Amino acid sequence: MSAPSRPAGRPADPHELLVPISLELSPIRRLLIIDVADDPTYRTLEPQVLAEAGGDVLVLLAYRHDGHVELYAPSGHDLDPSGYDGLGEGLRGIHQARFELARFEVDDGGLQLELALAAPNGRRFDLRIHEHLAGRRDRFGVLAPVGGAFDAPAFFPFLWLPGMSFVPVRDTEVEVRVDGRARRIPRLPLPVGGRRCLMARYDPDVLVCQLNPDSARVAPRVPVGGAPGPAGPELDIVEVDDGFGIAALRVGRGAHTCAARLDPPLPDPRSLPARAHRSGAMLLDADGVTQLRGRYELTRADDRVELAIGGFGPWRTRLRRPLLALLFRLPIFRRWPTTYRWQATLELSGTPRYRLTSRWARCSARSPWVRGRPERRSG
Repeated sequence: MSAPSRPAGRPADPHELLVPISLELSPIRRLLIIDVADDPTYRTLEPQVLAEAGGDVLVLLAYRHDGHVELYAPSGHDLDPSGYDGLGEGLRGIHQARFELARFEVDDGGLQLELALAAPNGRRFDLRIHEHLAGRRDRFGVLAPVGGAFDAPAFFPFLWLPGMSFVPVRDTEVEVRVDGRARRIPRLPLPVGGRRCLMARYDPDVLVCQLNPDSARVAPRVPVGGAPGPAGPELDIVEVDDGFGIAALRVGRGAHTCAARLDPPLPDPRSLPARAHRSGAMLLDADGVTQLRGRYELTRADDRVELAIGGFGPWRTRLRRPLLALLFRLPIFRRWPTTYRWQATLELSGTPRYRLTSRWARCSARSPWVRGRPERRSG
């Protein structure tokens, strides 16, 4: 038998707030993206440094021409694959590999990468990039269009690179080998900061945020005016007409912060009257200098609340450099946010109470904010 619910429009406890949305920070803290021009199997190689409890761990993502992705991790390291769910045509397993070299640092001279691994599936990767820049790096902030690579997303990926740099052709030692064969990195068509550069870019201090990972879970309740719990994002809780609401969720590392801001604040779903509908604007921003604008909706029907997030516009940035302005006009940068839509159902009664079931899907870029089942569309 289902537990009886409280009357619509009255929170179960005026001293707590039910939180139906989430913002999580991935352990990825450093990454390098290398385009490969002439390999028959792979188009992009991506070394990543993960901040794990036992220390930093270097892994390698290898994007194949057929859309599948391979993930290589050091032998004996149990890696959580959930952060890669829905990537391309799917993750083809986590390969435990023998890492002979595993160095990814950024010092006064620039990028210092040495990665050599051999995997049981017969693959071997040897990557070596040493910059000699004498402290001169041309850096800029960019929202990476990684969302375009997720055909069946399990979350909304918000990848902020606050200090991305392209690897220059001069003053750099470069060696890329796949299965023992030398591979070439293509060059950018225009210079960056007066330098010819390769299609290899990196950031030593990234924030990889996941908005509303797909789940079937119990929505958390947080105290109003009390000490926040140790897990989850920092919340800005404010008074609204029906009690309390969420004005912002925030996560960060070091000097960098990503936030989801809601205007008007998202109300406690339990406070909605029967058949009530609420909507508002959602702004995703990073360090206050880059942003994506979207919409949220809540609709209550008896003891069930339907929630939706979508209607995202193209990424907006203040950068005005000629090459970057041209690059950021490409469809992959502008289109991918507009194709994402989140739908969830919150059960206010039953067992367990406050069960939240949600999913992300890709929808048509021409009609991103429509009711009903969205059309899946690749980036």
